[in-house]
Amino acid sequence: MLESQIIAIGSQAMTAPEPMLIMFNETASDQLTKVAVIQRFKSSQQENYTLEVGHKIRIDDQEYTINYIGELVKNNLLMLGHATLHFKEVPSNPLGNTIYLEPNELPEIKVGTIIKYY
Repeated sequence: MLESQIIAIGSQAMTAPEPMLIMFNETASDQLTKVAVIQRFKSSQQENYTLEVGHKIRIDDQEYTINYIGELVKNNLLMLGHATLHFKEVPSNPLGNTIYLEPNELPEIKVGTIIKYY
């Protein structure tokens, strides 16, 4: 299991027309922090964990099922704490840096929200 905590929410992070969260760790540039949700992982646990279709992501008390994981997610999550969490059905041409989740509704988040990837 991976666990992170939201430490900042960019001023434009919740304004996208689609139900998605752009996640990064503290290494995100100033430009990215405006549109991203910044998460801090607890220790270096992400090196030993691989997400797969069917796994879950829990955002506080809201649980989501992973329906698709883009080919860039594993490395980006390890290096940058980056993945785009998209709360919609998997499209015919899914994005490589995206995790598609159901149910298809954006969670409520705040600074301090705990995210568990399992």
